[in-house]
Amino acid sequence: FDQATTSALNLATTTIAALADTTTSSLNSATTSAAIHSGTTSLHHAVTTSALADATTSAMNSATTSLFHSITTTALDTATTSALDSATTSQYNSATTTNQMNVATT
Repeated sequence: FDQATTSALNLATTTIAALADTTTSSLNSATTSAAIHSGTTSLHHAVTTSALADATTSAMNSATTSLFHSITTTALDTATTSALDSATTSQYNSATTTNQMNVATT
């Protein structure tokens, strides 16, 4: 080969090598970027899912506690009212009977 051909081949070889290096570097960078993105997305989903699960558990616990208190309070109110009504009625009946007996005796 003559000098011009040799120079052209050397330049082409150098250019191809540089292009290969650049391509490898770009692919490595893209692969790293994709891996970071994938890892970040996975972590984000895990954190979000965990936070959602915690919030759901908390809300359900709160609702359950509230419902339990409501049911317990209602049952206690009903039982107390019933007991007081019964006691009051019993006392009234007893007093009325005593009063009638006193009137009858008098």
